[in-house]
Order: sequence, then C-alpha cells, then structure tokens
Amino acid sequence: MNILLLGNGLIGSHLRDALLMRGHQVRLLSRRALANPEYKVVQGDFAALQSSADWLPLLDGIDTVINTVGIFAESAGQSFTALHHAAPQALFAACETGKVQKVIHLSALGAGANAPTACLRSKGLGDAALMQSTLNWTIVRPSLIYAPDGASSRAFCSIASLPLLPDLQGVGKVQPVHLHDVLALLIRVVERPVAQQQIINAVGPQAMPLTTWWQQLRQGMGMARAITLPIAACLQNIAAKSAMLPLFQPDSLIMLRSGNCSDAAPFAAILGRAPQAAAPVNGSARDALLGWLLPLLKLSMALVWLGTAAVCLWAWPRADSYQLLADVGIPGAWQPLLFYGSVAMDSVFGLLCLLDLQGVQARSWRLQWLLVLAYSIIIAIRLPQFLWHPFGPLLKNLPIMALLLMLDLLSPSKTKPNS
Repeated sequence: MNILLLGNGLIGSHLRDALLMRGHQVRLLSRRALANPEYKVVQGDFAALQSSADWLPLLDGIDTVINTVGIFAESAGQSFTALHHAAPQALFAACETGKVQKVIHLSALGAGANAPTACLRSKGLGDAALMQSTLNWTIVRPSLIYAPDGASSRAFCSIASLPLLPDLQGVGKVQPVHLHDVLALLIRVVERPVAQQQIINAVGPQAMPLTTWWQQLRQGMGMARAITLPIAACLQNIAAKSAMLPLFQPDSLIMLRSGNCSDAAPFAAILGRAPQAAAPVNGSARDALLGWLLPLLKLSMALVWLGTAAVCLWAWPRADSYQLLADVGIPGAWQPLLFYGSVAMDSVFGLLCLLDLQGVQARSWRLQWLLVLAYSIIIAIRLPQFLWHPFGPLLKNLPIMALLLMLDLLSPSKTKPNS
C-alpha cells in the first residue's frame, strides 16, 4: 500500500518503522527528516500547506493518508489553527479531489468544539472538517500515551520515582494507553476494512486517579509504593503559572481536572484483546531517578558557588580572607584582585549551573572540576591544617569533584551519539 505519512514525532516515527516492516511504501512529509533509502522523504512545512492545491502534488499515487501531526503548545510558526484545523481541512479537500481511498487522522481524547482548552478545540475543528467529507475516514483519539522512549512518559516516570508522591487534589481520572496499542490500532485500520467513518477512542484498560497510575509506574520500575503528599489546587496553579514543571502548564492542569477517560470495550474489540497496562514491564528506576536527581544536584552546585561568593563578600571578615591569601603566599598588592576575582568566578559558575538547570548547555562542569582540584591542591600544600581539620572542609571536596565529574559525563553532549 502507498501511504503518505504526515508527522515524524513520537507516534509518526514508530508508525513509519512499523509500516515499513510490514512491506508498505511510505512517503514522509517532514521539515527535518533526511533522505532515506527505505522511504521517500518530501521536505515541506505541514503548516504552510493551506489549500488543496498545495496538497494535490503530494497525493499522486497515494492510497492512504495518515496524519499524526499535532502540538500541545503553540510557538513561533506553529499555531493550533494552522496545524490542527487549516492545513488538515485543506488536506482532506485534496484527498477528496485525489480519490484517496482512506484517511486516518490522529486527534486527541476530549477534542471537540466545547473542549476546555484551545488545543483540544482546534483538534475538534480538524475532526469536524474530516467528518463533513465523503472520504473513508477514521479518527483515532488516544488518551495520555505511555511510551518508554517518550519525553513526557520519562517525565511522568521521574515524578513517580519521587520519595513523596504528589497527590494533585481536584484532578479527574486518567486512562493512559500504551504506545504499542495505539500503533497496533493504526496498523489494523490501515490494513483491514474496519467500519468506515468512525471515531475510535484509544484508551487503557481502566480509568484511575493520576496518583494510582504513578504508583503503577513505580511498580513497573521495581520500586515500592510511595507515601503520597496532597497538593492543593492553589499550589498546583502557582506551579503551573511559574513554569516550574513543564508537564503541568495551565492547559495541562485544565485537561487533568476535566478528566481523560472513555469506554475501553470498543477499542479492545478492534484490537481483538484487552489493552495492555500503560506502565513499564520489568523496568529500571535509574533513568527516572536521574530525571529529578540531576536537577537537584545542579541546583545544589549552584547554591555552593553562589553561597560561597556571598559568604566571602558579605559574611566572612575581609581581613581574615586576606590573611588566608597571605598564608598561601599571595603578596598584599595582589590580594584584593585575587579576592574579588575568586568571588566573581564563584558567582559565574553558580549562574552557569542555574543556566544548565534551565536547559542551556553551559558545559562548565569540567572547568568547575579543575578549579576545585586547583583549590584543593593549593590548600593541601599551603594550608595543611584544613586537610587534617576534624570537620573535613578540604576532604569534602572529594565528593564534590566526583559529582562534577558525573554531571560532566552525563551532559547531553556526552550521552547522545552524533547523528
């Protein structure tokens, strides 16, 4: 079967591979995908194809169109209206003109004209445009998708691995669905003559409170049940507005509070089996734990550097600081320069830690490690009393250096292979 696949994200990329394994001919529309001998890549911007005339050349020889394009938040050049409504509407009109045999459109559970968020309302407009056509269409509306390699799923697993599990007060039930089940459904719709012009809600086997799902994620990662900590709605709103947790923006909270559930029986009937649990199977908690431990460690290093700079500048007697520099062998004329220079360097490293915490790859961990090593060697030689001090002020640099080495080796530039 000749298939035009739109979207190369989490679902689109997995579906592409599954279709190729089953012998289908895939034509992929993408802004970034590179040429590949296994499938044809058409470079193009989905959002820019706003008329049926724009789409007709892409449909030449195509039997089935699968649209997996979607965004959760708008950005420059990517709006809900363009991606979820205008471009799909033009696509569906072109499919009618081009006599495409089947159109499969990936939407979202809860999409509709009266949905509580702009994202779901725009999805609803796109669905309506397809339903008004004469095409052989299937709209798939998945619930919250669990995918072992998905960014949002990894974030949910990290939350689930916290020592105290947040219990968000006032949120509705969720019914997460496993990516494998969504892919199985899409393959079945592509290859088999299921009922025409139907909406399929792809949901997990049961609806449950969000906290219950997090406990299931813990169990799947081999972790014991966690104690829950109730989080009032007002605190959730503060966190959402401050962008402290990317998964819990105002719109995502609105969706959670409105519920995200449906009857699983129709979905199971098409699959020919019950949906599987949306949780790891014999998984590891390592990556989930690192999801929140690494930010915590980065924040702790920022506080060490900034706290040290503040203590030196305002709390510790300046004369005592200069005396330490004199004991190291620094001439009096150079002491103010080195003092303020070290304060400035500590401050810069603290700010770089905070930038890294925000996702800006400052790549300063190795420089910090070298500075701590230099401090430690100089102090051990010139001020050996700190080496043998019962509080171990110098020996504590050893775990700090080990931490800096770990942060350097786990930085994205070190862990991701070159493409």
